[in-house]
Amino acid sequence: MTSQIPVRSNLRLSLSLSLLILSLWSAPAQTADDFFHGGAQRFLTNNVPGALEVVTNGLQRFPDDEKLKKLYDLLNQQQQQQQNQDQKQQDQDQKNEQKQDQKQDQQKQDDKKDQQSKDNQQKKDEEKKQQEAQKKEQKKKDQQQAGAKDKDKPEEKPGEQQPGAAHAMTPQEAKQLLDAQKNDEQVLLFQPKADPKNPTKQLKDW
Repeated sequence: MTSQIPVRSNLRLSLSLSLLILSLWSAPAQTADDFFHGGAQRFLTNNVPGALEVVTNGLQRFPDDEKLKKLYDLLNQQQQQQQNQDQKQQDQDQKNEQKQDQKQDQQKQDDKKDQQSKDNQQKKDEEKKQQEAQKKEQKKKDQQQAGAKDKDKPEEKPGEQQPGAAHAMTPQEAKQLLDAQKNDEQVLLFQPKADPKNPTKQLKDW
């Protein structure tokens, strides 16, 4: 009974080894072309990192394969260009963002200036209105004061002549005035002159 156990163990081990060998024989071995085509397919689908991984594995097994080397160089160039493009795009995005920020800042400054200009204009308009209102008020006061002075003056009655006011003379009054002037002139002509030696001497009253 004990002799049958080692025999069965040896059979199982032999069977396992046989299956492993058969599986290795049945698995197709990858050639340099397989790696090349795998990398090329990934490159055509714009999967540059995946293509580089396949080609790098191929070069580890087939370091002297020219097609893998050329594809590897091409993939590296493509990856570098992609990185440069990504960097340029990133830089452009940053510039656009900065320009947008500057534009917004400029717009804010312009809006602030416009608001200040509107406020100043509004202030000037209010000051102008106040000045006009003050002028109207002063004019009204002046008119009221002038009206009060007119009320204080005595009213002139019809037919009453103000003192010192000129009036038209009648022909009779004008004749009397001329006769009076003539009489005064005659008196002056016939009046004797006073004695210069005796200025105190009085004329006799005739």
